[in-house]
Amino acid sequence: MQPFILKHYLKNFSSLVILCSLLIFFSEKFSLADSKEEAYYYFLLSQIVAKDPAEAEAHLQKAIKLEKKSLYLKKVLMAYYLENKKLEEARDLGENLYKKNPYDKEIVWLLSRVYLQENRPNRAIMILEKYLEKEPKDQEILSFLISLFLQQKEWDQALLKLEQLEKMHPQNHAIFLFKARIYREKEDYKAAEKAYLKAIELSPDNKPLILEALQFLEDISAKEEIEKILIDYLLKNPEDKDFLRLLLGFYLEQKDLEKSENLLKSYLEKHKDQPEFLFYLGLTLEYKDKTNEALKIYKEIPPGSIWYIEAQRRIFEILKKKNLEEAKSYLEGLRKVDYKEKSFFVFLSNAYESIDLCEKGAEIAKTGLINYPEDPDLILALASNYACLENYEEILKIVEPLLKRFPEDAYVLNFVGYSLVELNRDLDRAESLLLKANQLKPEDPYILDSLGWLYYKKGDYEKARTYLEKAVEKLKVDEPVIWTHLGEIYLKLGNKEKACELFKKAHQKTIHQREKKNFEKLLNSCP
Repeated sequence: MQPFILKHYLKNFSSLVILCSLLIFFSEKFSLADSKEEAYYYFLLSQIVAKDPAEAEAHLQKAIKLEKKSLYLKKVLMAYYLENKKLEEARDLGENLYKKNPYDKEIVWLLSRVYLQENRPNRAIMILEKYLEKEPKDQEILSFLISLFLQQKEWDQALLKLEQLEKMHPQNHAIFLFKARIYREKEDYKAAEKAYLKAIELSPDNKPLILEALQFLEDISAKEEIEKILIDYLLKNPEDKDFLRLLLGFYLEQKDLEKSENLLKSYLEKHKDQPEFLFYLGLTLEYKDKTNEALKIYKEIPPGSIWYIEAQRRIFEILKKKNLEEAKSYLEGLRKVDYKEKSFFVFLSNAYESIDLCEKGAEIAKTGLINYPEDPDLILALASNYACLENYEEILKIVEPLLKRFPEDAYVLNFVGYSLVELNRDLDRAESLLLKANQLKPEDPYILDSLGWLYYKKGDYEKARTYLEKAVEKLKVDEPVIWTHLGEIYLKLGNKEKACELFKKAHQKTIHQREKKNFEKLLNSCP
């Protein structure tokens, strides 16, 4: 949009490349007679060689003096004035250029910006409106004009202008798009919805428009319209995977598993080799409790993509719920697969930890680190297994170095902080680390648990209870250790009944033998 934009790119190329490129560019603009060659020379000096704004301006003035008819050079000078806050000079030059060229987009753009900086928005609006009467499809200028109305909260004036443009150009989708945005700002959601739908009707293949409309429709829970828009688009563009994902995500979010299954099966009939959509079909079937069908689909996904790893994870989770021994056997089979992806090592390590085979989980993480030394995901997978083995000294040895590399990583901060708490060491430092982690991830139940357990160790039981109750509230899966932490707080606060409920629940749910023994000791205090 702005003619001086070249200036921002010049620093990234060698001088020779710059000069050659600009020479080609200007040879098209000028016939390169003597005066034009000299004008071009001074233009280059203003853009490349000038050490300060005054020198750049002097070079531009010389170039314009040599090439008086060059509108381009005058627009460059005007942009220079605007950029350097020389508003009076920019306005005088701009108004002179505007008289002769009222429909030149760059002049209109620059002059309207001058008027805005002079706090003359009505003047800016006037020249923008005049330009749009001739060029109503120019979305950049229209957007700029509407933004001025919105800044001043001139809703009715903006709508009136759009109504006028609509009468002249009833098939211009941009007019309805901006009407929708204004109605949205006014919180007139019915009118906004109607305007969005009309804009889509006029421009049915405009993906950015459709995505904006879908976001709005989601905000107002217009589910029927969302589904219709997605289906209509896919009927015309059946190969568009982005919109297929959107429709699929919509069905899964609405828990409309029947439609999700039908959509995926229909798509996969025509597109056999699609690991991503095979995985989604498996997930849909799993949600429908068709676990045998889901297992069959997951096993069709070949190695070589992230979907293979995700499929193995889902197979393992299904088998773990059905039969723990079968799940262990499946993992042993996977260990024999010659698959060297980092994510495969991470998955296997975490899977073994989840079924209390933490020595094996640690061994796999160490093997992965041979192939991917210092990889943070593998280091944290190893740390999880060490936590299972209650080896917090080892956790500190491998995770503390990550603090220098990832000082803003909430999970690294949490690992180090919690390990210090378990070792009952440097509790003030642990508090600092965990509070920072909580600031980064305020809703994470594991970080909330760490803080609660820290304050338990510090003897601040009310503060500990606040954090741990919130941690339990935020949990999405069973976490027996967190339950027992809260139970121990309740014991300290004299609520033995609540404490024992949590201890019993934790003892029933855990599969980790070390945890089970610890929980049994706690249960000894219960009736």
